[in-house]
Amino acid sequence: MPEPTRPPASLGFLFAAWTRAHCVIPSGYDLNKPFALVGWQLRNAVEFYRVKDDATFNPSRPAQAAAFVWRRGQIVGGQKLGKSPFGAAVACFEAVGPCVFRGRAGTDDEFRCEDWGCGCGFTYRYRPGEPMGMPRRTALVQLLANSEEQTANVYRPLQTMVRNGRLDDLMKVREGFIRLPNGGRIDPVTASARSKLGNPVNFALCDESGVYTRRSGMFEVADTVLRGVTGMDGRMLELTNPWDPMDASFGQATWESPADDIMRFFPRHDPNLDFTDPDDRRRILEFVYKGSPWVNLDSIEATCRELLPRDPTQARRFFGCELVQGLGSYMPEALWDDGETERDQPEDGTEICLGFDGSQSGDWSAIRAETMDGWRFTPTYGVDRRPTVWNPVAWEGRIPRSEVDAAVSDLFAHYRVQRFYCDPHLWESLIDDWSLRFGEDVVVQWPTNRTGRMYDALVRFLTDTTDGTTTHSPDPTAKLHMMAARKIAKPGDKYVLGKPSDNQKIDIAMADILAHEAASDMRALGWQDAGDAVYVHGW
Repeated sequence: MPEPTRPPASLGFLFAAWTRAHCVIPSGYDLNKPFALVGWQLRNAVEFYRVKDDATFNPSRPAQAAAFVWRRGQIVGGQKLGKSPFGAAVACFEAVGPCVFRGRAGTDDEFRCEDWGCGCGFTYRYRPGEPMGMPRRTALVQLLANSEEQTANVYRPLQTMVRNGRLDDLMKVREGFIRLPNGGRIDPVTASARSKLGNPVNFALCDESGVYTRRSGMFEVADTVLRGVTGMDGRMLELTNPWDPMDASFGQATWESPADDIMRFFPRHDPNLDFTDPDDRRRILEFVYKGSPWVNLDSIEATCRELLPRDPTQARRFFGCELVQGLGSYMPEALWDDGETERDQPEDGTEICLGFDGSQSGDWSAIRAETMDGWRFTPTYGVDRRPTVWNPVAWEGRIPRSEVDAAVSDLFAHYRVQRFYCDPHLWESLIDDWSLRFGEDVVVQWPTNRTGRMYDALVRFLTDTTDGTTTHSPDPTAKLHMMAARKIAKPGDKYVLGKPSDNQKIDIAMADILAHEAASDMRALGWQDAGDAVYVHGW
């Protein structure tokens, strides 16, 4: 027989027991009953409070965030999943509960509330070797939200837990904040409450981080609070519905961050299920709300049926828990993901086509490539094999033209470039020079501001992506640019691409489309067999 699985080393079990003893259900038919963590709540509690194997306890200066596996966390779920009450319970635990690692238990160790100023009588007997916890001496907790009204999502159930639970020895609800022992407090924070920023925060809870954008100012607020938490060896937890990929939100940045010490919980249903199909939709809803028995799926289903004809994006995002773009998006995320094919970059001497979209300072510049069989990728250049994308932020605010020129020379030296389409805006002189050096039949100016021509290229790119004629390498940066592209309506039922905000970029997407257009045109002219170059005159 297999050996029984040992429970993970986590303060999450203590958190679950402490929460049931101190916090109450803040609303509904079970109002004021003990708040018991179930399903996804319990799993996330155990995971978020998982302790490092090598964590040690120093009584004179106990480690806080440094003792845990996860520096911060993110929980993404559907509407009314129970995220806000869970967040309120976490805020209580971080404010006055035994959330600080205090070493590992022996055979007879237990936690007693009476040892820490709470007269509720709660005790918790540890398993031998289980991480032990203790409260902070002083805690400053901040609840972030996009607006004053939104702070109520967590702050209102938190107030109910304090008033109706067994926390009155330690927490006092005041006007606009909650007072904690030894001068600590819990403060709601929005973009308009900047006076609260920069405080020595021990824990931050971000409610609906998927709508924290630079336009609203909340992206910068969350960044500021994160820095404050980090400086105090504290932690941050985000709770959010799926975001609109067009918004470039703080929640999206967390999800896509390469950092490996962020706990991420975002269960995704089977992508083959169709939300518009009633049977599939029911299976999706059952998956999304598994572990939330208080949710009435029939009511959710009724609202989905109402929303789908007029706003399918809203229904799929908030109830289907899907990442879907707002109306006007160009490339569906699922379609882009389906076209992802991982393989090595082509060997030297391979025939390829290229596309270039350039800028001067504000936007990026990029070169994308496509092989004869339709596989697109971002090539590399130079001794360091840097990718052929240039973010002006990384180059003192301006695109390094000498680097771009060196990259083009490198690509022509290593590959047999059959066609190179270049958007000439701001780059006419250098493109003319490339044309003289590498052939005017190969390097071709392709203005992206000509509506009819651009529209045809966009339709072809979307069609060929759909039927699998073209695929692409895994590339998170290229995906961000493609997901940001919006359709901008033009006369004659046509459209071009634009970006939803100045901080979002689509330049790699434009280069990608030009590379595919170049390759498609070459295939139409007979580009089929490697070694048989096609030269076109009189373009």
